[in-house]
Amino acid sequence: PKSASSLLQIRSDKDRSINIRYSITGVGADQPPNEVFSIDPEKGKMYVTKPLDREERSSYHLRAHAVDMNGNQVEQPVDLYIFVIDMNDNRPEFKNQVYNGSVMEGSKPVCVLYVCTTVMTVTAHDADDITTSNGMVYYRILQQTPHSPIPNMFTINRETGDIVTVAAGLDRERVSQYTVIVEATDMEGNLNFGLSSTATAIISITDVNDNPPELTQSTFSGEVLENSVNVVVANLTVMDKDEPRTPNWNAVYRIVSGDTGRHFTIRTNPETNDGMVTVVKPVDFEMNRAFMLTVVVSNQAPLADGVQASLQYTAGVTISVKDVNEAPVFPDNPKMVRFEEGVPTGTIITTFAAKDPDTFMQQSIRYAKLADPANWLSINSTNGQITTTGVLDRESIYVKKNIYEATFLAADNGDLSTPVLSEGGVPYLHCYTWRDILTWGII
Repeated sequence: PKSASSLLQIRSDKDRSINIRYSITGVGADQPPNEVFSIDPEKGKMYVTKPLDREERSSYHLRAHAVDMNGNQVEQPVDLYIFVIDMNDNRPEFKNQVYNGSVMEGSKPVCVLYVCTTVMTVTAHDADDITTSNGMVYYRILQQTPHSPIPNMFTINRETGDIVTVAAGLDRERVSQYTVIVEATDMEGNLNFGLSSTATAIISITDVNDNPPELTQSTFSGEVLENSVNVVVANLTVMDKDEPRTPNWNAVYRIVSGDTGRHFTIRTNPETNDGMVTVVKPVDFEMNRAFMLTVVVSNQAPLADGVQASLQYTAGVTISVKDVNEAPVFPDNPKMVRFEEGVPTGTIITTFAAKDPDTFMQQSIRYAKLADPANWLSINSTNGQITTTGVLDRESIYVKKNIYEATFLAADNGDLSTPVLSEGGVPYLHCYTWRDILTWGII
């Protein structure tokens, strides 16, 4: 108070016969905080001389003394207990200004024996006396953003601050987060007399696997060069509305038919969720010109209860095999031929014919000599017939353990990727693609 307020008066029965002097001692008088209370030494009237704050100190214990003019005690000290009556001078204060909580999408407002599943709890404290209305805090929701699907998806327990769902329809794919403004009011929530404060509750809607993956097309196609390996040959695209890069979104692809030789696998692109059809075992155009695969897609996590797989979970994938020019091969390699030494020049030793794997190409094979240390042999460039051009000599330094080795090559005249013709009209062989060894023994 700005001026002293009268509190009470003490008197001794002996003040009728003698002059009495009154005093007080204790916290609030002659002990810190000093001079909160004072007393008229002659009349015994006590005063409050400083403002009282119940939140700082709710009671005081003083002792009143009565003495004569010589300072002699004329009465036993009297205990004085002063209790500070609370006023509503403190508004509720939230522990946090922002609260974060979460609830699974699709959650239903289920309460058992009036106890509901709690999304989160907000708490406000009032410094006033909690045994009176001044300190009794009640809660209410002021606003929910957004208002989808309805403006009142949540409610709050007015006494405990528990926020619970009261309506169905939580769908993360439509609304992933709600902002709720909560108000705390003392005086038992009386909006006319109570003091209030607000806080923000952020409610995140957590994902469940309620959206099955759907392939964007019913058929896909791709192509692969024969003999290729570890090459992506087709790309499958999928749509999934669940939270990206989680087990509810991550796609898992499987080939369920059309690949008995296990030539292909499908790897998932972790960023796009696409299915990368990859050849892991070489394919042969001459054996299979195309593959008709059936693939299915699912998630790493199982679908939520009651959610059915989409009709678009399966698709057909056509993989065309592209022919490449493969090198001719010698069926017998090395080939052993036996001849006596001294056979005359021009003797036909053998025919070393190669086969072209490219059975669907009209190609001719030409032959050439690659290694003939003694220069004893020649090969017909069109049919592979090998003829002697010198006399075979078992004692030659080129004969090792009665064996003489010569090497010939066969090359076709085709190149599917870049067929180039010379000016003379002869197919230009840009490289020889095969080398084989012809070996025979001389006895």
